[in-house]
Amino acid sequence: MDPVTHGVIGLAISAFSGDPVTISNPISLGCAIGAMSPDIDIVAKIKGDYTYLKHHRGISHSIPVLLGLAAIITTGLSLFFADLNFFQVFLWTFIGCLSHTAFDILNSYGAKLFMPFSKKKLMVGILMLYDPIITVLCFLLIFIKYKSTIFYVMILISFFFYLGVRWMMKKYAEGIVKSHYKHGYKIIDINILPALMAFHKWDFIVNTKSHNLVGQVNIFNKKILERKKFKKASEEIVQMFKETKIGKYFREFTPIYHVMKLEELDNIILKSIDLRYYLRNNFMHHATVVYDREQNIIESFFHPYNIQKNIRVAEVE
Repeated sequence: MDPVTHGVIGLAISAFSGDPVTISNPISLGCAIGAMSPDIDIVAKIKGDYTYLKHHRGISHSIPVLLGLAAIITTGLSLFFADLNFFQVFLWTFIGCLSHTAFDILNSYGAKLFMPFSKKKLMVGILMLYDPIITVLCFLLIFIKYKSTIFYVMILISFFFYLGVRWMMKKYAEGIVKSHYKHGYKIIDINILPALMAFHKWDFIVNTKSHNLVGQVNIFNKKILERKKFKKASEEIVQMFKETKIGKYFREFTPIYHVMKLEELDNIILKSIDLRYYLRNNFMHHATVVYDREQNIIESFFHPYNIQKNIRVAEVE
């Protein structure tokens, strides 16, 4: 989700404090700023996309740092609000910070909530990057001035009911995809991700013994759109890629990728594709390793956002 949407969610959450949702209320400000603050990792962009994407949704989205961000934001607000209740504002600011990571986990990017204790990225993958239902619920919390206990309860019920609906939609989409491919392939696993924009469509990656199949399913009419069909490389080729520096980076960057082998003149080229995000008839993120005939690495590249964008990665430093 973009920072503005996160800020709106934080502002809406502050309504549960019982105080008015206004910019003159330190709880509202703390919760909204806190909800945007984990994306402070954007400062890594100074060192380029390679460093930024390596750290994005990592330590800055983890509980220890969220507590630190909440403390810093609350301290800053205390300079402008003399009668501020520090603990109360800190608590709501931390809830705002935590909401950012929670919603990143609910979409298809995920976040590392428990760093540095665990580097595992948590991902539920049921919400789109922009979700209109979540936005409507937030606006109700922000703009309705007089709220009863029943109102708050109904908002919470609506929110969790909606998450349940999205989860069932995801499982339904998985069932359609599994039924479509089960007779033609030996399926290892199926990954279902929310489409970037369309509410009723879900992206899928089917991992089979022989191929990686990438496409989209419309759960209303059960129509399958197969975008790409990749024949798997041998385990030896995949292992070659895994042992490189860019290979280790790419495996941490995405859990769902495909490796292919090409030969060009006297070189062996391994290309890897992040299969999660398909935009404008291509995948967003790629990596390349170029070898000579003796399998010595000549050069490596990371291609973030566009296959034409080349960031050289030194295999030996």
